[in-house]
Amino acid sequence: MSSSDDERIAFTYWSDPLCIWAYVAQDKLDHTLCEWGEKLDVSYRIVPVFGSLPWRFSDGPWATGGPEGRAAATRKVAEDFGYTNVSGEVWCSDCPASSWSAAGALKVVSRMEGEGVIDAGRFAAYQWRMRERFFVGNRNMARRSEQLALAEEMNLPRASMEAGLDDGSAWAMVWEDHHERERLLIEGSPTYVFDGGRAKLFGNFSEDVLNATVKALVCGVDPGCSSC
Repeated sequence: MSSSDDERIAFTYWSDPLCIWAYVAQDKLDHTLCEWGEKLDVSYRIVPVFGSLPWRFSDGPWATGGPEGRAAATRKVAEDFGYTNVSGEVWCSDCPASSWSAAGALKVVSRMEGEGVIDAGRFAAYQWRMRERFFVGNRNMARRSEQLALAEEMNLPRASMEAGLDDGSAWAMVWEDHHERERLLIEGSPTYVFDGGRAKLFGNFSEDVLNATVKALVCGVDPGCSSC
């Protein structure tokens, strides 16, 4: 498969809004979009890994370490990638009950962008700012008040946000992503899916791997292809 000037590769980025791995992978994603964005049709989907954080801490995979262990693990991941301003304290001081609430706010913003209510790119910016506020600001982004405060800071229409959160459509859209996640066998956050599942990358890997995957899909077998 080769990509001509008017052909674009479908690229779907799946992540949980409260995932530290998605937070530290942002630069990798940004660099890839800067290099190949003109050849990619990008869409963002939610893979809500943290459906119940109380369960994770009581009976699930975080039960042994508890909130303090999760804070330490979060801090280590961030430090390993050069982020020294992440303490993980939010897991101890104001832990969210679920990432689904944050996901709902994201889906409302995504719909506003899709309907042309806000400019293209505003969703990605809101998603990043949400993660930054959670991991750096230690704010519980499952709280509606935090979601709306961030939206107002970014000049996103509060009325549209509240309408989507009030009428249930936010949760419907989260469920739709969850359903699609199960259909595509998305394992976790972050996951990069290309060309309807033709290529899939999950988790922590080098930027070189991501860039090489995109380049191969965009260029196909054309040895003369160069980046845009």
